[in-house]
Amino acid sequence: MNPKAKIGKNCNIAQGVTIAQANRGKNEGVPEIGNEVWIGPNAVIVGNVKIGNNVLIAPNAYVNFDVPENAVVIGNPATFTQKTNATEGYINNKI
Repeated sequence: MNPKAKIGKNCNIAQGVTIAQANRGKNEGVPEIGNEVWIGPNAVIVGNVKIGNNVLIAPNAYVNFDVPENAVVIGNPATFTQKTNATEGYINNKI
């Protein structure tokens, strides 16, 4: 994980996740991740992208674009669908 990335409250990040900086191009910069985001194993989030609150990022997803709140993100390249309570039952140990 890039130390400059911003991560909100109650995020669950699984093993093998990459949260990376892009050093050039239109997404140059680091990710900003909202509250109550669940990121599955081996997912990749790269560049100056914003991940909204209550987002579920499926295992092995490759995310290099902004994701709105209440979305489920899947695939490589990733796509998303809107879903109320996207992370219900996924977020552990809330503060």
